[in-house]
Amino acid sequence: MGLGLEVLTEIRDILRPVSWLMKPPQKMLEWLEQKGTYSMATELHRILKKYQAFEAAVRPQIENLCGQHCSLCKSVCCRPDYCRENLDSPFLARLRSKTPSKSGYNAAQGWLTPNGCALSNGRPPVCYQFNCDKIIDALPDDLNRYLALVLSNLVPHIGKRALGDRHLVEIMDPAHLKKVKHERFVKRLGEARKAFQVIQSFKRHGFLPASALTILSKITPIAPSLAG
Repeated sequence: MGLGLEVLTEIRDILRPVSWLMKPPQKMLEWLEQKGTYSMATELHRILKKYQAFEAAVRPQIENLCGQHCSLCKSVCCRPDYCRENLDSPFLARLRSKTPSKSGYNAAQGWLTPNGCALSNGRPPVCYQFNCDKIIDALPDDLNRYLALVLSNLVPHIGKRALGDRHLVEIMDPAHLKKVKHERFVKRLGEARKAFQVIQSFKRHGFLPASALTILSKITPIAPSLAG
């Protein structure tokens, strides 16, 4: 026997407040915005997701740049005190929790393993920014050296001035992470994405239009040798 209309209406009214839980993630966000229930926690979720995706896109390019040198290096620059930032920073810790490492943190080696860094997401910015002289000197010319510096600054750039003058990874109170504005983050991310596209285009075609320097300079000041 079928349910009566009154019973069906009552069931609908009971389930309506939680019906958004059944929506796909993106549709869920749109639904929350439409209903006026979009929260700071939701903004943080979007920031984490976009940061994670961009870091995952840039990381292989960094490994291509550094891997052949780092794998042979006897003076490893990776140190536990650098690695600890991933544990101390609430933002980086949240990123790590999304893709847990198979190897845990080691007090003597940090996140370093015989196969390289154990972190796939949430690496401290310094891990991207630092390039030793061997890596830079091995590049063929000033343009390639400049592009390497820009590439190394892409991931750190998107977290700059996230809350006042503080970088995303420098926000130590987890509650303050929810105060980071998605719009401010997206602006930095947009600048980094454009620069990344320029670098990828150069690798494919070996050509860099003069207009590209304006895009790249938002990440790293133009090298004096290229300014003219």
